[in-house]
Amino acid sequence: MLGASLYLSEGSQKNIEYIKRMNKVGIIKVFTSLHIPEDDTSKTLNVLKDITRLMDELSMELIPDISSGTIAQYGLTKENAISFFKNLQIKTLRIDYGFTFEEIKEFSKEFNIVLNASVIDEKYYEELRRVELDSSEITVCHNFYPRENTGLDRNFFIERNRYLKMKGFNIIAFIAGNKDKRGPVFAGLPTLEEHRYLEPLEAYLDLTDKCLVDEVLIGDISISDPSLTKLMKYLKEDIIVLPIKDVQENLLPENFYSVHTNRKDVAADVIRGTESRIILKDQIIQPGNCKERRIGSVTIDNSVYGRYAGEIQVSKRDLPFDSRVNVLATVKEEYLGLLPYIGPARKFQFNAE
Repeated sequence: MLGASLYLSEGSQKNIEYIKRMNKVGIIKVFTSLHIPEDDTSKTLNVLKDITRLMDELSMELIPDISSGTIAQYGLTKENAISFFKNLQIKTLRIDYGFTFEEIKEFSKEFNIVLNASVIDEKYYEELRRVELDSSEITVCHNFYPRENTGLDRNFFIERNRYLKMKGFNIIAFIAGNKDKRGPVFAGLPTLEEHRYLEPLEAYLDLTDKCLVDEVLIGDISISDPSLTKLMKYLKEDIIVLPIKDVQENLLPENFYSVHTNRKDVAADVIRGTESRIILKDQIIQPGNCKERRIGSVTIDNSVYGRYAGEIQVSKRDLPFDSRVNVLATVKEEYLGLLPYIGPARKFQFNAE
């Protein structure tokens, strides 16, 4: 599951355009914060009403992050906060600091509850049980970290998620966008520090494949069209797109830009497409551009390789020159991190963007 984020200080028009863009590609969940101290609530309240009205029409879900500071900023009391959010058609709340467990319980009767993943320890968990809140019905969401060098350490993050999973929680974390960044630091809004400048699809795959994360939110206010397209291609079709360069157009087989599937018996050194040998079995593939195969080299075995002729591969490490192997293209450097995620039977596709 992939979601986005918006911020009320960006104004109604920009947020509405972004919501429509996200809706068009199939994104349903959108995060926002309602306790940013510098926000002018005399302006942001109208923005909030505009976006909640549109999101309700589009059957999208807003996840506002609230704290006791939100109550003060919007001139609410804890007693009337529930009716305030219900009137805005909000169905989910991420509840941060400043509420008792009894108050969280009251919110849970009207809203889906998301809690701050950073604060849950054994004592906190036991308090949830005391007020009869079921962890299997609660999602926890990590923070994002605007300042460089303050994002979470990978080992700490995984250990924390193991604990949260053991307790039965669903887990959300953030990746950074790669277009317009949110100020005032403009350095991305990831949960993990090592993801700050990473290609969004690679960060998404890392969180979901290796870090026990169930749902991912783009923390920043925008993401580039190519990166969003790659994310949605993976989410909707389970295909990892590999952008390539140095394409040898005269050597490409007819199925080069088709979808390929890595073999179930995963090779140590290369990704092996299963389809191409069958599709190209009656064709003679002449040797050409045979050279050293650096990591990310996209190759095809030529006819000198006998029954392996026609097999399309991607090198997962540097490999030597082989006169039986033609080098067709190279995966762009910034996308080499996607190669480890092309596991058994996973689909991939080349794109000369």
